[in-house]
Amino acid sequence: MSSKPINYAVLLILSLLYFLLTAGTFNSLGMVLPAMVKDFGMSWAQAGFGFTLLGVACGLLSLAPAYTVRKLGVARTMLAGTAVLLAGFGLLYLATGVAAYYLGTTLLGVGFCFCGTVPAVHVLSSIFNRRSTALGVYFTIGNLGAVFGPLLYYVSQSAGLSWRLYWLMLGLGAVVIGGLSVLITSRLAIARPTAEQSAEPAPASSGWKVRDALATPQFWVVIFAYTACLAINTTTHSFAYQHLLEHGLAADQATQFISLSALVCAIGSALAGVIGEKTSPRVLTMFSLGTLALSAATLALANGSGVLVVWLLAFGGGLGFSYVSTIMLLQEYFGRRAALELYSIMTAVSTSAALGPALGGMVRDQTGSFSGIFYALAGVSLVLFALVAMLRKPQPRGVTAHLAGFGAAEPLEG
Repeated sequence: MSSKPINYAVLLILSLLYFLLTAGTFNSLGMVLPAMVKDFGMSWAQAGFGFTLLGVACGLLSLAPAYTVRKLGVARTMLAGTAVLLAGFGLLYLATGVAAYYLGTTLLGVGFCFCGTVPAVHVLSSIFNRRSTALGVYFTIGNLGAVFGPLLYYVSQSAGLSWRLYWLMLGLGAVVIGGLSVLITSRLAIARPTAEQSAEPAPASSGWKVRDALATPQFWVVIFAYTACLAINTTTHSFAYQHLLEHGLAADQATQFISLSALVCAIGSALAGVIGEKTSPRVLTMFSLGTLALSAATLALANGSGVLVVWLLAFGGGLGFSYVSTIMLLQEYFGRRAALELYSIMTAVSTSAALGPALGGMVRDQTGSFSGIFYALAGVSLVLFALVAMLRKPQPRGVTAHLAGFGAAEPLEG
């Protein structure tokens, strides 16, 4: 195990890389889309599908970094991801039509997958004893990128710069921060577990085998809870800017609301990291689902500053807690033995959340409003809230209690 200074250096650089990813992908693409729609003559369904490709690529390939981390190490995984990120940002910078836009967003999804949460959560959970706090710091710094990205784009537009230069700046940032992540993670022993370490039998308390976890309903409820949170996240970031403009807000006001919600999200991640050391992850997950449902419903209304304040607080707080709560709930229920693979599977299945932007674009083209998709997502989130509320911790294989999965849930206290 590396010394503590290197551990904190790893935490910092991985957090900065996630900062770049949140600033330059899901959180600012929705800001750039109106200009790209105008220049390319796209429909909103086409614009939303590009966002869907970003999410699908990020999710479907999430098992790939789990494999490369085990076989090649974190540093080489980060190197591959950085190269793909550069290609994606470069292609968006050069894009002149829909096809290049689709390919660029797909590459960004792949780069996000290899440089984002799958390898980072694995590394940080391995090198820190206070995992909730470490993950809270990671998501807090990373989510500040969601504040920075929209503001950077707005400032660049106010200065008369092209949206193309925005993508170019992000590409250069990917080279610098991605390169540093490669250098720092190459010094970690955890970056490439040996075959003996990977195959070493773990005590029962250290976690479940992958196939045993997949056989429990609890695993799938946790996954779909994460998917519901992600669906509200991606759909909101796809269309919130345009939706707010259509409800009478000026561009600067819409930008401020979106950036403030991202700031609340960062604060929420920090609080979740601290509270998660003392409170049940199931309670935090329920909080995430409930507040995100409220955020989707209030955004659908968007009929006054008071409603929008409720939206930004609910969206930012619920999203900030969801990043930490779902990961910690997964690890609490199934341990750390196969945490890398189980988290990768969760990320892969949650790809279905990418349907949100595609459906949202279709709803907008057919009805003239994005409100319908936000109401639908609020309903889905409430259903998952009820299911998580009924969950009880799964028992080891051979104990029939875990087959039901529901019933008298464990106490709400941590």
